[in-house]
Amino acid sequence: MRCTVEALANQVAVTLDEGATVREAAQLMTKGGLGSLVVTRDGRVSGLFSESDLLNRVVGAGRDPDAVTVGEVCARNLVSVPHDCDCLSAIAKMQAQGCRRLLVFRGQQLIGLVQITDLAHALAARGRRKDLLVNLVGAITLAVAIAVILLLVYELPDMLRLVKDLVAR
Repeated sequence: MRCTVEALANQVAVTLDEGATVREAAQLMTKGGLGSLVVTRDGRVSGLFSESDLLNRVVGAGRDPDAVTVGEVCARNLVSVPHDCDCLSAIAKMQAQGCRRLLVFRGQQLIGLVQITDLAHALAARGRRKDLLVNLVGAITLAVAIAVILLLVYELPDMLRLVKDLVAR
């Protein structure tokens, strides 16, 4: 089965208006166990606010999370893929763009986010399934070969008798 990002972006990403404070965003992320939020303006995606933005652009920069809006500090260089993008292409895009998250769209509709860890887990599981299939085919082949050898050994006395009879004629 083909690995696509749509299967991994199964939940709509949590969104927050860009006018919300960083504290509100951090509380929402903490409450939901989220590593990032999709930032919106007038209902349209305008940015992505992540834990990294919180650390680097707010806390590390000494800014007040109650005075800074997520719109001021969120990432605006958004990288997205269509819903039917395969996992390897998504990883290649992340590598080329130097990002760890992709927005997944079906047309103009945001389906959700997919993270590099989601892709890595999906591809690892796919590899394990392939290994299992290869091992199963190998085991069946070995079992058939052993069965043929055992059959030949079992029939060897009869075959030798038949050869002896043929030679004697």
